[in-house]
Amino acid sequence: MSSMSEVHIPTQDHLKSLLREAVLAIQQRDFGEAYLLLGEALDGYRLRGEKIPALVLSYYALAMGMHTRKFKQAIEFCQSALATEPARVEHYANLAQLYHAAGFRRKAVEAVEKGLQIDASFSRLLQIRATLGWRRPPVIRSLSRDHWLNVFLGRIRHAVSPPKLELPATAAGVRAKRKTPSF
Repeated sequence: MSSMSEVHIPTQDHLKSLLREAVLAIQQRDFGEAYLLLGEALDGYRLRGEKIPALVLSYYALAMGMHTRKFKQAIEFCQSALATEPARVEHYANLAQLYHAAGFRRKAVEAVEKGLQIDASFSRLLQIRATLGWRRPPVIRSLSRDHWLNVFLGRIRHAVSPPKLELPATAAGVRAKRKTPSF
């Protein structure tokens, strides 16, 4: 006979399944569903007495920030995941999305750049960069971007050397490798 106070401890496979479902929900922009699924995963890791994996924490941060709009806490969670696994590009993409949604464009651009230094072909980062827009630095960095001399020299630089747009491979007519997080 089982008592009412017995707690069901989820299996590792179940927790991985929750993460996969949550990532799919995030890809479909259903942040509320992802928030619930990842909250269940966090509870599962706590019940098992295990450390919460950085990838779970990072996606939880993204879902929480986008669903509840608690960006400060979400950014802190994502930064914690990034500190644990600094070579994982998903963390940079999640952090960039949070910064962008919170209105911190410059920090979003920095997160994208750091992530692209690790994997220059990561499609999510390339998509985020395209969403943010991309500008070359002013010709004379000590002057403001809108100073007349920078505007004038920038127009000349653009006429002589237009910026090279880095497009995802699918836009270039080549089938891109789809990168999904490894669980």
